[in-house]
Amino acid sequence: MKQAAAKPTTLTSGREAPLGAGAVALTFLDTTWRIAVPVLLFTILGIMADLNFGTKPWLTFLGVIIGFTLAILLIKRQLAAVQKAENTR
Repeated sequence: MKQAAAKPTTLTSGREAPLGAGAVALTFLDTTWRIAVPVLLFTILGIMADLNFGTKPWLTFLGVIIGFTLAILLIKRQLAAVQKAENTR
């Protein structure tokens, strides 16, 4: 009996990946950068601003809050794109 090939799925980054473990791994990597990059970037910017302006730790806290907020917005956008892709199948 012939096994049907898995239909490709489009990730939010525009890449196509086969269904299965590989697609799940790519989705996790796609999600990971959406969390890590904004949080680390704005935290580092907050630390640098604190050192320059002598406002330690307030700008670091602000950077963390902005980073997490941006990460949440990026994840919501990713989930909306995944749901839209699922609905169009």
